[in-house]
Amino acid sequence: MLKKLLKIEKKGSEHDVGGSLKKKAAVCSAEAAAISIAIHVLIIVFAGSIVAYEYIKRQDAAFEGQNVNRPKLERRQLQMPVKVQNLQKKSRRPKVNTRMTSASKSALALPDMSALGMGLGKDGDAFGAAGAGGDGGAARELSSMGAAGSLGFGVSSVNFFGAKSKGEKIVFIVDTTKSMVTDEKGGYYTYKFAKDRIRQMIDRMRAATLFNVILYGGTHTPIVTAQFSSKLLPATTENKEALKAWLDPVNSDPKTVGQIENLENYSSDVEYETPIESRARSWVEPVQAAMEQKADNIFILAAGWGGHTRPAELSKEEFAAWLENQGWPPNRVDAYYELEDERSEKAHELLAKENKARARKGLPPRIVAQFWRYEKEMESQLPKLPPGPPIYQPKQGWSYSCDEVIEHLNGVYKYNYIPEKLKKPKVHFVKLIAKDADEGAGDEVEREQLLYLRKVTRAFKGDFEFLRGATTMEDLLKYNRTLDEE
Repeated sequence: MLKKLLKIEKKGSEHDVGGSLKKKAAVCSAEAAAISIAIHVLIIVFAGSIVAYEYIKRQDAAFEGQNVNRPKLERRQLQMPVKVQNLQKKSRRPKVNTRMTSASKSALALPDMSALGMGLGKDGDAFGAAGAGGDGGAARELSSMGAAGSLGFGVSSVNFFGAKSKGEKIVFIVDTTKSMVTDEKGGYYTYKFAKDRIRQMIDRMRAATLFNVILYGGTHTPIVTAQFSSKLLPATTENKEALKAWLDPVNSDPKTVGQIENLENYSSDVEYETPIESRARSWVEPVQAAMEQKADNIFILAAGWGGHTRPAELSKEEFAAWLENQGWPPNRVDAYYELEDERSEKAHELLAKENKARARKGLPPRIVAQFWRYEKEMESQLPKLPPGPPIYQPKQGWSYSCDEVIEHLNGVYKYNYIPEKLKKPKVHFVKLIAKDADEGAGDEVEREQLLYLRKVTRAFKGDFEFLRGATTMEDLLKYNRTLDEE
């Protein structure tokens, strides 16, 4: 029994020792694996840190200057003149004839614009108000007309005897014929007043406004056109003073009334494709000149419609044959002309006698605008003409119609404005009349011509007004309410 027990105990002990060894071996294996894993993890982390440090760490930035040789570009000339010339070649132009031009050119030229001020008025006000008078014009002077025109710095307001407008390029046209200084229209007093008022309008313009003054008249046929300048000028102090010296002598001496032949300096080289072509006369020719200078407002002061006669259609031989068919053989024609000369000589003697009487009273001489009217007035003291119609060519003395005048001016506008995309200019007309005249009075011809003038101004979106002449400032202001509206 005891042997059995010892045998059993021995077996149990052997069993326990083997299990314990196995357990210990398993634990050692687990610990070795953990240690190995930990070592590998540490190696991986260490190696990754080294890689990250080497590739991610920032390096200080460094700049190195290098001299680079770059090719120089040559400056090119602007191509605008070429483009303009090409445009002119492509556009349809009226035919151009070379014509003789007067050698009497205006000596005025555009001043050096760099000498002008920057246009700041008193207390820093830019450019002042449009139409400010006095010496303020010098304070509004600009250094650049081109920029002024586009930004409105050159816009000035004008009240031309009631015709009102605003513009940057303004031209005044003045009739100098004897019809402007007759007694019933205020004579020399009204004419001087009109010249002074025009100068005041220009004095009040901003310096960046461009202006010109054009006269028409003369004592011969056809009448002539005289420009203050061949181009628009800025309203600077220098140009204003030059205008005064140029305009003051006009119709200031009774002996030279209407005589501006010495000032003639305009002749157009363009024969416009219109009924009038290159034969514009009276106020139409200076309007044509103003349009060629690209004016945006044109103001006209005149005695009336004027003469826009067609050229004679008959030669001297054809005219003689036509007269004979009308019952005027050569001997009668010669006698008629001799009688006309005698009447004219007698009428001039009567006028000289009248002017001597006026001089003794301290009055200026009487100015006769249309001598045939004076002869009609003195008919009872002149030799009688033979009965029958007067001698004249069938077409001589006939005027171009109002529609033909408008067609011509429209042709001038299209030729000079449309290629440069400029707006149609405004044309304003002021008719000088007697202080007590009825605006719609006169004979049939005068009433018809008044309608013509209104029609022209409507065609160019302008104003039509009357200026009533007088011999005193009191009467001028009394009969012309618009003179107070400045």
